[in-house]
Amino acid sequence: MTASAPSQASAPDAEYRTLLGHTLNCAACRAGSACPTVVRLGRAWRETRGPAREARGPAREARR
Repeated sequence: MTASAPSQASAPDAEYRTLLGHTLNCAACRAGSACPTVVRLGRAWRETRGPAREARGPAREARR
C-alpha cells in the first residue's frame, strides 16, 4: 500500500496534529516562551482550514 496525499478534508487535521505535536515536545512552548516554529505551524494550520472558518473567527470572538 502506498501513501497518498491527504485530502482537503484531512489536511487541516494533519496540520493541527503537527502543531499539537510540536507544542507538546518543544521546551519553549511548554514553558510559555515565544517560539517561531509554533507561529509558522499555527499559520499553516489556519491557512489549510480555509477562508470560511477564518471569516467566522472575529465574529465569534466578539460574542464572548
